[in-house]
Amino acid sequence: MDIRNKAIHDPVCDMYAVDAYMRWALQAAEEVVGQKGMAIVLRQAGLERFINNYPLNDLHASGNITFGDYANLSAALLNFFGRAGKSMTIRIGRLSAQYATEQQSATFGLGTLVKASRLLPLNAQQRAGLMVMQNGLRKLAQAVGQENKLRIEDRGHALAYVDETCAMCAGKEADMPICWVFNGTLMESTRWLTGKDFEIEEVECRAMGALACVWEIKKTPKE
Repeated sequence: MDIRNKAIHDPVCDMYAVDAYMRWALQAAEEVVGQKGMAIVLRQAGLERFINNYPLNDLHASGNITFGDYANLSAALLNFFGRAGKSMTIRIGRLSAQYATEQQSATFGLGTLVKASRLLPLNAQQRAGLMVMQNGLRKLAQAVGQENKLRIEDRGHALAYVDETCAMCAGKEADMPICWVFNGTLMESTRWLTGKDFEIEEVECRAMGALACVWEIKKTPKE
């Protein structure tokens, strides 16, 4: 895997990230690599300011953390894990999503959604959950005058989660998709919402020159 910075500046790097999202990502990564390993990752990412100094658990963007910071963390984790990068960063994404569902239910209306969606067919539960996720992310971005360009597409065999402003790979180039942390986030979120596990794969990535990062979520659950 070859990850490098884009030669031309990517404006997505300058978008502000929600403080709590970075905190949850760091906490999840530390669960996997340990405190000493986390210090190594943060130095490699140029994020030394977070060593033993995680952001506040605040669902607002303070302006101190950018999508570029998030992408640097993601790239450093992939480099740290080497060949195991995909499976380990997916695990980190799942752990981060567990923090998220526990602490942002009010913002995203998750508790109400789960109760209401149980009456819907499974695919309708999937779509409703993904739309609530995207609406919540838009709301958080709008609070600081930004736009998260997100949408859901029905591709027959799968629902596609499309993100033109992906924080996982902002400012990066790679020879393969690299946004596996969010694979894990989607896996855990859809399981929590529906009680089922689905095959999820990133099929397009901005780091490879695509206009958007795209994850396909199969409509049929795993057996």
